[in-house]
Amino acid sequence: MKTLYLALSLAFFSAATISQFAIAQDDKSAEKERVHSADAFATCSACHLADGAGIPGAFPPLRNRLAAIASLDGGRDYLITVVSFGLMGTIEVGGMQYFGVMAGNKGAMTAEEISSALNYAVFELADHEVEAVPVFTADEVNSAQSTVSAASPAVAGELRKKLLEQHGDQWPK
Repeated sequence: MKTLYLALSLAFFSAATISQFAIAQDDKSAEKERVHSADAFATCSACHLADGAGIPGAFPPLRNRLAAIASLDGGRDYLITVVSFGLMGTIEVGGMQYFGVMAGNKGAMTAEEISSALNYAVFELADHEVEAVPVFTADEVNSAQSTVSAASPAVAGELRKKLLEQHGDQWPK
């Protein structure tokens, strides 16, 4: 009888543990889906394409670049500033010159949507595992937006120049 009781107890405990593990995994999957939403990236993909490859000469590629920028001192604020307020001027990406104006998305996207779009671009559009970069949060987006003195595409261009001077050899080519 003790053996039967022990076996039933062990079976019940195992089933409960496995059930809790499955629920925890579902919660993690749901969180990843929320944090890395492709839907939030839809605005970006209109120009930079769904795979982040961009259009040579018109819209620079994002794929495999944003994680490197986000890992630099000041890079996260730069990315938030670009998505929030746009970017204007000439930039070089992958040896190609791009000149134009990217519209800001602060009025069209919430801080949660901006953080989700950045997370998608950083974590899902990298051809390698990105572990050292923390996820963007809506609070971080709000904080970075509040520090921008003038909400214009020129601000991100100036910030980019400073970051290139500071991190020239680490800036993704």
